Amino acid sequence: MKKLRQSLLLSIPILLFTLVQDASAVPAFARQTGLECMMCHAQNQTKLNSFGRDFARSAYTMSTESGSQSLIDGEKLGLGIPMVLNMSMMLKGRYDKSNGAINGKGLILESSTTGDSIDANRGVYEVFKTSTLNIAGRMSENVGGIIEFREKEGKAIFGGKVAVAFETGDGYTGLVVNSTNNYGPFSGIESYNTGLNKTLRQFENHKLTNAIQASDLGSGPATGVQVYYSGYNFFATLGAYVPAHNSDGIDIGGSMIPYARLAYEVPMNDMTLIIGAFGMHGTAKASNTSYYTGLIGSVNTPQALVGVKKEAYGFDLQLEGTLQEMSTLLTIAIIPKSKTTLSDPALMVDEPNKIYGEPEDAEMSSYSIDLSLSPRPNWGVKIAYLTVNDTGPHYYLLDKIDVKDKDAVTLGFDYSFRQNIKFTMEYSMVEPKKEGIENFTDLLSALTISF
Repeated sequence: MKKLRQSLLLSIPILLFTLVQDASAVPAFARQTGLECMMCHAQNQTKLNSFGRDFARSAYTMSTESGSQSLIDGEKLGLGIPMVLNMSMMLKGRYDKSNGAINGKGLILESSTTGDSIDANRGVYEVFKTSTLNIAGRMSENVGGIIEFREKEGKAIFGGKVAVAFETGDGYTGLVVNSTNNYGPFSGIESYNTGLNKTLRQFENHKLTNAIQASDLGSGPATGVQVYYSGYNFFATLGAYVPAHNSDGIDIGGSMIPYARLAYEVPMNDMTLIIGAFGMHGTAKASNTSYYTGLIGSVNTPQALVGVKKEAYGFDLQLEGTLQEMSTLLTIAIIPKSKTTLSDPALMVDEPNKIYGEPEDAEMSSYSIDLSLSPRPNWGVKIAYLTVNDTGPHYYLLDKIDVKDKDAVTLGFDYSFRQNIKFTMEYSMVEPKKEGIENFTDLLSALTISF
C-alpha cells in the first residue's frame, strides 16, 4: 500500500485542480410530477435524496397539479390510467483506458496476431452498451414501475419492475415484481446510494470503488418479488429471487433465494445518518439455459436444472446533507461474506474451462468507503477506497485463485452542464495482492445525456 498511498498524495492536487457530478435519472418522472430532476436527486442524478426515496417507495405514483400526468378515472367503473405515457432515454458514452489491467485469471491480455494489448488496456469506447430507453411512472392510482430496453452484445434486452404501494402512516407498504439482467436482486425497491442497487452509487467505475458491487451482491441478473415497508425513519424489505434473467421466460425448479434488508435513518441537524444491514441465504434451481442462454441448442451440454447457492451478508452506512455549505455524501459498505456455489458446474459448461457465472465457487469479503463533496450544484469531487479478498477455493478454475484480491483508490470529478447532462472522469490506482501481479491504473470518462 506504500506505493498506492504515494500515488494518492501526488494525484490529490491534480484532482483538486480539475474537479464532478453524475446522471442516470429518468426524465419521465419529471414530466409526471412537473418537478425538476434535482428534487429527487442528491448532488447528481445517480443518487437519490429523501424525497427521491419516497417517490420510489410510492411505486412512482406521486404527481402534482402542475404535472402533465393526470388520471382518467372512469365514470361507472374505476379506471385510473394516466393520460400521458411517460417515456425517456438515457444515452451514455464511455471511454475506459487501463495501464496493465488484468483479466479474471490475472493475465494482461495480448492479441494473438499483433501482440498489442486489448480491451481496456487498449482503450475502449462504449456508446450503446449502457444506454437505455425507459417507459416509466404511474400506471394507475397505486401502481407504477419502469420498463427498460437496452442493448447487450448486439441483442435487445428487456427488463423492468412493477410496484403496488399504499400509504401507511408516514410511509408506504408495497410489493414489487422485477426482472433485470444487470442491477442485482435488491434493485426492485432499494433506494439508498450505497451500491446495493447498481444504479445508485457514487462512482461510474463500480467494481473498483464499491464493496457491494465488487462482491457481486448489488449487480447481475435477478428475477424476483419483494414486499416492503417504509416509515418516517425506518425501511424494511423481504424478498426472494432467481439469479437469472431471460426475456423469453425462466424455467425454474420451484425454488428461490430469500433475502432481507433493514435500514434506520437518524436526522442530525443538516445531515441524515442511515445505518443498514442486509443478507441472503438459500439455493435457487433453474434451467442451465435460463442462467446462460449460450447453452440453448448446445450439443455438449443437455438442458437440466442447476442449483446456485448464495450465502451473503453485509452492513452499510450513508451520511448525507450539507457540510460547510457543501452538498456531502459519505457511504461505507462492509461485506464480511459473499459466497456463491454451483451444484453441478459440469452442466454450465459449453466448452472446456468455460464455466458460467462469476464468481462460481468464490467466497469474497470486501470493504469500501467513498466521499463526495459538491461546493456548487453543478460540480463536485469524490474519492473512494476499496479492498477485496477472494478466499474461494476455485476448484474448477484454479488460475482464478486470489486474482480478485486488491486494494484500490479512486479519485473522481463530476460536472453537470444541465440537470440532465453530466460529465464524469475517474482515475483508479489498483494494487493487486497476489504475488506476481503488478499494480495498474484505470482512467474512465463518461458523458450522460437523459431526456
